[in-house]
Amino acid sequence: MEEWLETEGKLVLREIGIKEGMTVLDFGSGSGVYTMISSKIVGIKGEVYALDSDKASLNKLSNELEASKIKNVKIIKGPKQIALPFEKEYFDFFLLYDVFHLLDKDNRDTVLREAYRVLKREGILSYHATHIGSYDTNLEDVQQQIKLHGFRLKEEFRRPMFHWRWIAEGLVFNYGKQIG
Repeated sequence: MEEWLETEGKLVLREIGIKEGMTVLDFGSGSGVYTMISSKIVGIKGEVYALDSDKASLNKLSNELEASKIKNVKIIKGPKQIALPFEKEYFDFFLLYDVFHLLDKDNRDTVLREAYRVLKREGILSYHATHIGSYDTNLEDVQQQIKLHGFRLKEEFRRPMFHWRWIAEGLVFNYGKQIG
């Protein structure tokens, strides 16, 4: 697992499209596995925002960031109501990794509306499809819901991804905003 975090995890996120200098939102970051990897990719010219409603996970992430001397990450304790505290077209990349299945339909709609609002014109909504077939999560329904909120599928990846406490083959879908 440590080897994946230090080597392959970085390669996977670069392949998915995260680049130096980008501004990334890790929505539902938990303890920040993807936040940490993204921060190393975007470098000192980029920023990563870790947003989660779980205080314990964010405290763990904060301690890890401090120990690693990482300065380009901002932690945001998410409110119960999903309203992202960012202006329009702020982010290059919006990570929706291993969290969508935990939201009810209304909150899923709200997250997708907010993602569309805060993503730049050429921004990417990146969805790691986890728990498909459980938690009322059907892949076709999720893809249709994302499309209904103004996104179009750009790329699909099947790569080893961090999930829970292990590395497993995962599906990642990158969506772009439909403009006009």
